[in-house]
Amino acid sequence: MKEYILTEPYKIDVREMPIPEPGEGEVLIKISNVGICGSDIHLYNGTYSGPNSYPILFGHEWSGTVVKKGCKVTKVEVGDKVTGDCSRYCGHCVNCKRDKNLCKEIEKFGITIDGASSEYIVRDEKYIYKAPSDINMKLLALTEPISVARHLIVKMIRQTGTLREKKILIYGGGAIGQAALLILKHEFGCDDVYLSDLIPYRMELSEKFGGKKPEPEELKWTYENSYFNMYNKTPFDVVIETTGVAGVFANALNLVRPGGILGCVGMISSVEIPQKLIVTKAMTIIGSIGGTEEFDDVIRFIHSNEELVKNMVSHEVSCDNIPEAFEHASNPQDAMKVSIVF
Repeated sequence: MKEYILTEPYKIDVREMPIPEPGEGEVLIKISNVGICGSDIHLYNGTYSGPNSYPILFGHEWSGTVVKKGCKVTKVEVGDKVTGDCSRYCGHCVNCKRDKNLCKEIEKFGITIDGASSEYIVRDEKYIYKAPSDINMKLLALTEPISVARHLIVKMIRQTGTLREKKILIYGGGAIGQAALLILKHEFGCDDVYLSDLIPYRMELSEKFGGKKPEPEELKWTYENSYFNMYNKTPFDVVIETTGVAGVFANALNLVRPGGILGCVGMISSVEIPQKLIVTKAMTIIGSIGGTEEFDDVIRFIHSNEELVKNMVSHEVSCDNIPEAFEHASNPQDAMKVSIVF
């Protein structure tokens, strides 16, 4: 089999290896599709700021088919279509009992340990999720990024009870922002969802998903932060920040109504904020990372909404042309999710 190894920034080596054998609790999977996300682009460019490793099999968004299983595997059968976690968690520490994405021993497939950029991979069955037999495999590979968006939304719903009657702004129209829009509109039935992005292609895509375009004045806070203005002129009950841009995050604090929620999946190394707004508005800020615990629900969502979800995939590129795939993915003007086909 062939492995496609990111040995260092901008360098993909192809290596011939024997097909591995699964252990007792493992499955051997033939890979179909691998999606490229922002983390992969940063790894490829050598600009990833979190823990990471080289050389590495990249890719934590993938789909495949079970071709062999260990004698103790019970979750899947040979021939099943599957996808899997980005997070490798222990499942028994105190953090895992609260949120497996926060495991004390966390590793990230495709970032700190080998991912799915190979014709075959082996995974412990606890990280694997079975999909319907007729699901589109390139869409199944979107399960992980959509799960990241859903995980944040579920945490916000736990806080507020429901989001249906809320006026919601999604800041940023990349894959996570678009996924959040899909889940809010078409799973949780939220009608009043806005998305803001500077790139026309992303705004056109959000319109297909049912998102509204905010008026420019809704995003520009030009008022003094008096009690009257904060309590009467703020436009949104909920803001979801996906851009990772410091100024956007700081401005989001101005736009949230009293008692509202600011949900964050964008990562910012440092930002100066008017902290008093958090207190004065009794605002809740919720951070979220990872998508473990949402996969089964997201697989059902994808299977039931394939005509909508297929718009997330902008490019399909053969595994023989991986640099081309990264070139497409690095151009946000016309790319959303690039799917590498094995």
